[in-house]
Amino acid sequence: MKRITLGSDPEVFLCHPTTHAFVPVCGKLGGTKEKPIAMTGLGQGFAVQEDNVMLELNIPACPTYRSFAESVELALAYVWDLARTRLDAAVAPTCTAIFPHVALMRPEAMTFGCSPDFDAYMSGASHPRVNPNELKTEGGEWRFAGGHVHLGYAKDDLPPFVAAQFADLWLGLPSVLHDKQGKRRELYGKAGRYRPTKYGIEYRTLSNFWLFDPHLLQQVAVAAEQLAVYLSNTTSKQLQKHYAEIPWDAVQRAIESEDEVLAADVSAFARNFTKGDF
Repeated sequence: MKRITLGSDPEVFLCHPTTHAFVPVCGKLGGTKEKPIAMTGLGQGFAVQEDNVMLELNIPACPTYRSFAESVELALAYVWDLARTRLDAAVAPTCTAIFPHVALMRPEAMTFGCSPDFDAYMSGASHPRVNPNELKTEGGEWRFAGGHVHLGYAKDDLPPFVAAQFADLWLGLPSVLHDKQGKRRELYGKAGRYRPTKYGIEYRTLSNFWLFDPHLLQQVAVAAEQLAVYLSNTTSKQLQKHYAEIPWDAVQRAIESEDEVLAADVSAFARNFTKGDF
């Protein structure tokens, strides 16, 4: 079997341990995309950083679903303890939050990722950036936490947007039952959101919902491995055949409307070469 890698850099919100009011991490932790902070006591690749008002955790590239799940569990345990002991906070199990304007006074709270997302259903065209005005709501602004999955696979001739569409089959469709994103779905959680990488893709449609349930974490890990193996080991000719058979408009519609019935129907249609359900 050809080598695969699995990774993730999910985000979480912090909240006050008793009032549960959202707490921006800005200036409390440190660490950036360029210089994350290593998780003390864990191996290379485990790190934390500030990402806008959220805490982001990083894990190393993993070769199997077991090592992926174990790495995420280790990183989450570290973050839970870090929030409690150093930040006087707790992790809020949600992918959406509204922060009052007074909590967004630091420049970091208004700094958003500079790399664009890409749209698999537009053949990899750059996805329009979110207008900051779309985040404004009465008394504050929306913020959203992602649960991005990094997929490394051995298939140099596979367009990244095609890999992202297959990620919708393995990860996006099964998630519809559990991943009720609200406002995030409209702005960041549409089907086929991805970024190309040197090793494959970063699939960005999922929120962080799967971090807060060990069963869902395990299912995401298994599905990610199955997808990476499928992309690596299926011949290009067979991939093209499968791609032509899938009703991609229904896949996109099921995810973006969070239609559980349609998602199940499309998943059943493709079950001959997709595996696993959340």
